[in-house]
Amino acid sequence: MRGTRFLAVFLAISLLSFAPIAEADNDTASANGLTNGVSSNGYVCSNDGCAPTDETDWWKIYGYKGDIIQIGFSGSMNNPAWWCPGDGWEADFSIHDSQGSQISIQALDDSSSSTTLSTTLSTGGYVYAKIKGKNSWCNDGLDYTLTPSINQANRDTDEDGFIDTDDACDTIQGTSTNDRMGCPDTDSDGWSDPDGGWGSANGADAFPTDSSQWLDSDNDGYGDNLNGYQGDHCPYRRGYSDNDRFGCLDSDGDGWSDADPGGLDGVENWYAHPVGMADAFPFEASQWNDTDSDGYGDNWANGNWNETRENWSIGIWYGNATEPDACPFITGSSSEDRFGCPDGDADGWSNPDANWTASDGADAFPENPTQWSDRDRDGWGDNQSEGALQVDDFPDNPSQWLDTDGDGWGDNQSYGATQVDDFPLIPSQYRDTDGDGYGDNITGFEADVCPNSSVEEVESGWISWADRLGCLDSDMDGYSNPDLFWVSHPDGFADAFPNDLSQWHDTDKDGFGDNVEYFDGDTWREAWRGDGCVATAGESTMDRWGCPDFDEDGWSDPTTHWLASPGGIADAYPEDSTQWHDRDGDGRGGG
Repeated sequence: MRGTRFLAVFLAISLLSFAPIAEADNDTASANGLTNGVSSNGYVCSNDGCAPTDETDWWKIYGYKGDIIQIGFSGSMNNPAWWCPGDGWEADFSIHDSQGSQISIQALDDSSSSTTLSTTLSTGGYVYAKIKGKNSWCNDGLDYTLTPSINQANRDTDEDGFIDTDDACDTIQGTSTNDRMGCPDTDSDGWSDPDGGWGSANGADAFPTDSSQWLDSDNDGYGDNLNGYQGDHCPYRRGYSDNDRFGCLDSDGDGWSDADPGGLDGVENWYAHPVGMADAFPFEASQWNDTDSDGYGDNWANGNWNETRENWSIGIWYGNATEPDACPFITGSSSEDRFGCPDGDADGWSNPDANWTASDGADAFPENPTQWSDRDRDGWGDNQSEGALQVDDFPDNPSQWLDTDGDGWGDNQSYGATQVDDFPLIPSQYRDTDGDGYGDNITGFEADVCPNSSVEEVESGWISWADRLGCLDSDMDGYSNPDLFWVSHPDGFADAFPNDLSQWHDTDKDGFGDNVEYFDGDTWREAWRGDGCVATAGESTMDRWGCPDFDEDGWSDPTTHWLASPGGIADAYPEDSTQWHDRDGDGRGGG
């Protein structure tokens, strides 16, 4: 019996030595995957009682930097040998890094069948678990269960030193620490680069390539850090100055900031030139410095000044410089002949000096504020303004000096005088060539439209005064005779009846005048052939003048206001030229 048992054991062992070997998960390259929190089962067997033989299993689970990975192991005997009382199992459980290097190992058997191994990742990668069965007494088969867990509290997915719960860009490496943690920071100033969801308004670096600047509170392109590159002197007031200081209000856009003596907009009090460096002319782009503080700028536009001014090291040539100071080192108020030079009488014209005389434009009367020029050299000033003293009304005519009506023609009518005024009290008239009392100046008061009337016309009183002045008026009713360029009424304004002093207008152009009566200078009189229908052309002559007469018998057609015979005197038979009255109203003409 004892020999029989030995033989059975021997045969079993011999048969098992020829069992197939499973190698699908026998190394890290073929390791099976584990899922966080999900248990996975396996089987290993070193040698005895194995079918198939699978001495080693590898498993893997992925983690990120900072993760604490724990893998719990629990094993049990797969197939204890019936002929081997107390048969048990033995195995090694170990974990390895992503390179396969062992981190820790635990020897286990049926008396100590479970354990947990853990590791904290210093970089992202796989953690491998290895279960290796050992050759023990009798059968060696082992069933096991692996249960992984990952503590992600300190995970740093992008391995930039910021754990994911703090990292605003947890999948992109970054070093920013100020506006948000762990995002790209090109200039390494601690402020993150802006991206699609995080702009400078959120706190991102307004200057991502300039390590000395990061914030631009007023969005003017100049950073708030005064000590950084192009630091904004007015960080909370948008401005674009870039000459005297950066980022402050520059009203005229010349690069020089507006003065801020109270420091209301900037980080300090800022005064205008020459006390400080601010723009002395904040609304004039061609000027900014004023060395002598007289209100006229140091820049110049006249190229002839270049050589002298460049030696003075003051101002610059500027093509359209406004009101350049001709005396930049001497305070002055002149503004007429040149800007910014002394002006003793304050009339705007500068005092003459060795380089600038009256012939150049300096003041010819430096002590008389009302005069500065004397062209005809008669000692009387050319300025004719009201209130001026020593006024020469004719600065280029030594024979005239007084002009009462101010029309440019002199009151002096002495022999040999020129520019003599025929109308010394009428400013708009000065000549009357034909002597009719109307001036030759067509744009002046009572202008003569016909300035060359004959002596006979003037002496006879045949001069118009109503429609136009100074032209021939044969009937002396005030309305001029028509001519080629001045046609009669109603096409024009000339006398439609040039030989009848009682008529001048003919609105309906029918040859009968519009006047029913006229004033002859003493009394009202009946006008000749006054039109009874002023606005309607007609040829009637019997009952009334100038009204419609269809049958041309001389009697006008009746209207609602001009009744036919016998109720009135209009034509009772307007379509019958042989009848016009029906005195008895019987419908038959009564002649």
